[in-house]
Amino acid sequence: MADTVTTAPYGTWESPIASEHLSGDSVHFEGVLTNESTGQIYAIESRPSEGGRHVLVDLSDANFGKDVLPAEYNVMGSIHEYGGGVVAMHPDGRIFFTSHPNNGIYLLDPASGKVDTIVTRNPAVRLGDFHVEPASHEWILAVQESHHGEGADSVENTVVAIHVPTGQVSTVLNGADFYEHPQFSPDAKRICWTQWDHPDMPWTGSQLYVSEWDESTGAVGERTLVSGQTGVESICQPRWGVDGTLIYVSDKSGYWQLYRYDGKVSTHIHLKGLEMAEFGSREPSLNNCTYVQLDRNTLVASANKNATSNLISIDLTTSSWTDLGLPLVDIQKNATARISSTSFAVIGNTRTMPQALYRVDLTDNNKKAVITLLKRTLQNDLPQSIIGQAQHITFPQIYGNGKATGGSAHAWFISPKNDAYKAPDGTKPPLLVWMHGGPTYHVPPGLSLNFQYWSSRGYAYVMVNHVGSTSYGRAYRSLLNGNWGSADIDDAASCVAYLRAQGLVDNTRVGIVGESAGGYAVLQALYLYPDLWTAGISIYGISSLAEFAADTHKFESRYIDSLVLGTKVGKTDEEIDQIYKARSALFHLDKITAPLLLLQGDSDTIVPAWQSTKMEEKMRELGKPVEMTIFEGEGHGFHLAETIKKSTELQEAFWAKAFF
Repeated sequence: MADTVTTAPYGTWESPIASEHLSGDSVHFEGVLTNESTGQIYAIESRPSEGGRHVLVDLSDANFGKDVLPAEYNVMGSIHEYGGGVVAMHPDGRIFFTSHPNNGIYLLDPASGKVDTIVTRNPAVRLGDFHVEPASHEWILAVQESHHGEGADSVENTVVAIHVPTGQVSTVLNGADFYEHPQFSPDAKRICWTQWDHPDMPWTGSQLYVSEWDESTGAVGERTLVSGQTGVESICQPRWGVDGTLIYVSDKSGYWQLYRYDGKVSTHIHLKGLEMAEFGSREPSLNNCTYVQLDRNTLVASANKNATSNLISIDLTTSSWTDLGLPLVDIQKNATARISSTSFAVIGNTRTMPQALYRVDLTDNNKKAVITLLKRTLQNDLPQSIIGQAQHITFPQIYGNGKATGGSAHAWFISPKNDAYKAPDGTKPPLLVWMHGGPTYHVPPGLSLNFQYWSSRGYAYVMVNHVGSTSYGRAYRSLLNGNWGSADIDDAASCVAYLRAQGLVDNTRVGIVGESAGGYAVLQALYLYPDLWTAGISIYGISSLAEFAADTHKFESRYIDSLVLGTKVGKTDEEIDQIYKARSALFHLDKITAPLLLLQGDSDTIVPAWQSTKMEEKMRELGKPVEMTIFEGEGHGFHLAETIKKSTELQEAFWAKAFF
């Protein structure tokens, strides 16, 4: 407790979390890579202070914190526009990587900093999701995305084999709309991969294949379907086990569960008590994996329930599991890497510490864990006196007339917390409602400076995991199909009603904010429930669905078929256009009464800037209260320190004007 407690209205408290903490004073870990022969650990850091550049950092004892990537390179990819899978370890300790924006493929000696070019740069050809052939080490499998012109139809996705000695690139798989996770088996005699076709996304329907690999010619043989079905079953995170079996994640049971393929049949790794846990997630970026095999019998995995990660150790011989008792509650994307048969590296958040990289060593037959903090994304400790921990809430869906009505939805709620302040007696805090992107995604309870910034200033903050969110099973995800821009907004309104009924927030001061799909939700909410919101902030949100469907990138160009239309089958162009307009805020501006702030990057290839500029133009024509800032050089997601700082300060000033 602070020595002196100041009485001040909620939302006006001063906080030690400054806008600089969210920008130049912090980094973000984009992935982890290990050299199992030496035990070296490398982190991929995204640095706002360097214009969002992604760098490789050595975290071994001898070179701890050393940048091993020369300054002219940027370890970043843009396949699917979301990137991922940008590095791979060569058995001799060198590191393959791709560099943005020229897309060349390089081989880095981290000891000397020497970089050799394997594939010359070509901005129109993107490569990623690398895997090195473990026998001769002469081949690399990779996903290739070739842009032959403008528009989604001009993009071709394939799997290629790169011959390292010559730099020759040859196509080994084509014909599907998308590919991911090409991997060599330990004996280099087989490969696996996942693929899917429009209108599916990888999390709605994808297939896992294996085939023989001819190392002498760099060609694949006859393909065998392991699992997966269009529109019914999705596959993610396949990895070859050390014994040559193939481990993967499927949601055929209704939840993303672990399976094992022995070359003939697949077997569910049935973990009693975790049948409703999820071991996979959506994969817009490449090379995600949140489990790691340590030896023939031991798998360490993140089991996700109620949007909360939990690391467990699995005995593959008995399908039994042990809770490792670690504090990590948010483990996503390329977050785990094997160091040895008893140790691994993991990236995650706890409830009281932002994202950090840890080493975990297992003892007592891999049933107990010792966790060591290696590096934090935030340099300095935050006082616990301002840390508000997220509480999981489940609330009734009282709004809407869609399929979801009458059930329950979920959210994380953070009460205002700052021991240096108290609010005047009888008052309640203003509420900020966060709508996540995706929209197939979820908000975890791990500590985030983006949320603590507001709760430490006296705002109540709620992050809605509406229908369509991951971590609650396939049935919950599917409730958004045909209802995007409607059912998710109904859930947001229901969440506000629940918090009001609990007496937790000020009924008259409620704001809504979100990025990408969450920004779209903000615009929808302002006209669907105009009396509910005091103000809204849309960050690169969609204002018109028809143009989004026509103009967006290939990966998501058919995404809204199922989200908005349910299906295009049987619908005329006129009917589709009517549905799009019915779910687009640009055509309902007369109903909006709350002030709106629009924040947008001018180089956004996913939600182009005109989605915001047209919204602003039309609102001004109608005399509606609107503000807009376009950030030069920013795409879909703000990466520059000055942008993050300014956008945070703009939001703070906007809420202050709206609420006080």
